[in-house]
Amino acid sequence: MRLNSVLTLALVLSGSAIAAPQRYEMRSYVNTGGKMQPAFAWCDAPGRVLAVTQPRNADLSRPQPVKLRQVLKRPAPNTDAFDYVAEYRLGPSDAGAGQLYTAITFPDGTGDNQRYFIHTSNIENVIDPAYRMTHVNEFRTPEGSFRCRYVPQAAFMGATNKRTVIVWDNGKTATYATRNFDGTPGVYVTGGRKISNEELTAYEFKTRDGYRYRIEIVTPEYGGASSVQVYKGSQPVHDELMLAYSISRPAGQK
Repeated sequence: MRLNSVLTLALVLSGSAIAAPQRYEMRSYVNTGGKMQPAFAWCDAPGRVLAVTQPRNADLSRPQPVKLRQVLKRPAPNTDAFDYVAEYRLGPSDAGAGQLYTAITFPDGTGDNQRYFIHTSNIENVIDPAYRMTHVNEFRTPEGSFRCRYVPQAAFMGATNKRTVIVWDNGKTATYATRNFDGTPGVYVTGGRKISNEELTAYEFKTRDGYRYRIEIVTPEYGGASSVQVYKGSQPVHDELMLAYSISRPAGQK
């Protein structure tokens, strides 16, 4: 009887190990001055794209120097495009009730830690296998409060100066979608394929009417840039660099 119990327990434990859900690792990047840098967080808000660089010191118990980039999605007619990078300090972080508020203050140390911050989730994040993307809820800066788009199961999400690009990847096939900043309809294409090598990860999608969409994500060792390219037959339609993006891969995968 005791042997049977031991065998049953072993089978249960073995089955649990086999059924262990896949965990993911999400990495984010922002283009500042033509150079891709790791991002602490970025935000696809209704009217603008915001992104904060990753500080050199991961310990945010003390404020760390960072850069904050903001780009308006649809600048007012006859005005200069709103796109600038400013110096700030990031930290400390205040956690509670499943939420994480990381303070943003000015370089000289002035500013109220409760006034400006990046709000992320302590629950909806890649520590939990149920989520491929960590939820960035809000950026609150001197320019205002900005709620962020969240796509929990996306494998890739990025923003150019014209559109948001989203890719889902279930390991067998991929799906591509865009959200255009000018209010025109985006696209939605399934049946994509993934290409991966030492230098980049790419997703390609083809439509019946002759369009081909290609998203490239260059590895950090080769610069880290990302872009979306569109072709009609063999003719290029557009090639847009990402202002900021996140990519989520299975844990342990480069």
